[in-house]
Amino acid sequence: MCGIVGGVGNINLREYLLTGLKKLEYRGYDSAGIAYYESSEVIVQKVSGRVSSLEAVVSENIAPTVGIAHTRWATHGQPNALNAHPHQSNQKLFTIVHNGVIENFRPLRQQLTVRGYQFHTETDTEVIANLLERLFLRSGSVIEALAQTMEALEGSFACAIIFAQEPNRLYFMKKASPLLLGVAKGAGLLASDPVPMVDYTSRFVDLEDGDYGYIEADDLKIYHDRVLVKPVFATRNVDLFKSDLEGYPHYMIKEIEEIPSVVKRLVDNYYDGSEFLFNRNMIKALRSAKKIHFLACGTSYYASKMGAKYFRPLGKSVLVSIASEWAYDPYDVSDDTIFILMSQSGETADLIRCQKIINASGGITIAATNTKGSTIERKATYSLLLYAGLEVAVASTKSYVAQVCFLALLCAALKNENAVVAEIDRVAEALHEVISRKEEIHDLAKQVTKNKDAFFVGRGYDFLASMEGALKLKEVAYLHAEAYPGGELKHGPIALIEPGTLVVGLVSDPEVASSIRNNFEELRARKAKLLIFSLHKVSSPEDAFIAPDVKPYLAPNVLVVVAQLFAYYVALEKGLPIDKPRNLAKSVTVE
Repeated sequence: MCGIVGGVGNINLREYLLTGLKKLEYRGYDSAGIAYYESSEVIVQKVSGRVSSLEAVVSENIAPTVGIAHTRWATHGQPNALNAHPHQSNQKLFTIVHNGVIENFRPLRQQLTVRGYQFHTETDTEVIANLLERLFLRSGSVIEALAQTMEALEGSFACAIIFAQEPNRLYFMKKASPLLLGVAKGAGLLASDPVPMVDYTSRFVDLEDGDYGYIEADDLKIYHDRVLVKPVFATRNVDLFKSDLEGYPHYMIKEIEEIPSVVKRLVDNYYDGSEFLFNRNMIKALRSAKKIHFLACGTSYYASKMGAKYFRPLGKSVLVSIASEWAYDPYDVSDDTIFILMSQSGETADLIRCQKIINASGGITIAATNTKGSTIERKATYSLLLYAGLEVAVASTKSYVAQVCFLALLCAALKNENAVVAEIDRVAEALHEVISRKEEIHDLAKQVTKNKDAFFVGRGYDFLASMEGALKLKEVAYLHAEAYPGGELKHGPIALIEPGTLVVGLVSDPEVASSIRNNFEELRARKAKLLIFSLHKVSSPEDAFIAPDVKPYLAPNVLVVVAQLFAYYVALEKGLPIDKPRNLAKSVTVE
């Protein structure tokens, strides 16, 4: 979940590396570091904390020929300057930044220690640097040392490497962690995702697992299993990777306010005014399948739960599994099952593991991601984009709504129900109104800044929306929050309710409105602090926030945004780091 940037050639490398790191801080921000070749030596500078602290210590007058940089989310070793990347080998022949986890680093470290290598950090990355050095000294070839190192390492890694004897070349290797190359005029670039590179190029190379090689100012070489392979170039829509705050105080609020346009963009890409634009072979396969199995993590898992509810009326068996659990207990891989993989980043490590299992068994996968060229998108039988644009804030907001609306559109295509498009358009209109009244939600947030716990309660679609609402309050406001179906309160959770306990109730569906209102009365009787978010047609005068009406099956898209704004403003009132909450990173690229 770390961020890597590297470059070589005729650009301002200091600006590129440091600006690129800032754009990648959503991937990790425990510590940061930079290494660059200047005046016949490799200079390394590292700090604990954010990229801004690193920028303050890197001279504005440097003119390096090659450089690498890293922003870290700690996996091995404390998040301090010592363990920050880059790391160097004992003789300083190799300087390396790494994203991933080396599972066998302890035995490798022991083997190298026996051979006289000394280790100064707690990281698995230092093992890679020293292993590269040992294998280079034996073979005399960096390329061969890379090949042998990849064979020895177990786990995941994306590495950018400076070799001290070659000031105009940047090496790389990749397995199960994201890394791609960028080809610019007079420069070779690499990064964990396209965002740091889009100001320099729209031409990229998506590296495959097992690829290694080097880039130069005007050349690149990619090897796989010791065979030179021809690079395959791809382009990216630069507009979808813009990361300017545009006057907003935080990315989270900016991205929430982008949700209506995301919904419109999604419809425009999958409906032409008269028919749906999904791949016909994919639609045929879905109609023929007896089972549909969703695999996802976090916010995407909650969106998948909503999708499963949409798909069940099709008369199919529909399952939803947490990817990290299914990966170690895979089941249901059969000819009559289609797996739908949901991932904002397309690089979720647990989901990639699932995809490999399914692909090895010859199964069909449909990837729904927000990132073209990501591993999951490229390795799927069918891939579909969410068109939500870059999401910088760690807490996903617009991706959730994009995923739910996408699944509603896909289900509508399977049922030939074009009327769903107008109903989704109505969601965008309702969200515009909710966002225009955000200060009402801000006022509610001011009432609960002292609360330590919160319960989200709903029934049916509202319970599914409650799960995502509770997650947002945990992530950005650091409140312990749990979601429960209204009917489950009396089966245990109500024992935790005491005077002043915060309960957020969601109600949008007329079929369950009466029963959930009864649950709210049970909570009031125990003096809970009850805030109810509702739609107009099922509202009550005492509700805290009443949103415009939409179809009940789409209502979670509206009430979740109310919950997102609520979490944002609670965090704002508490003075918390909203876009970069503690211990979290945007893209979970390690298991």
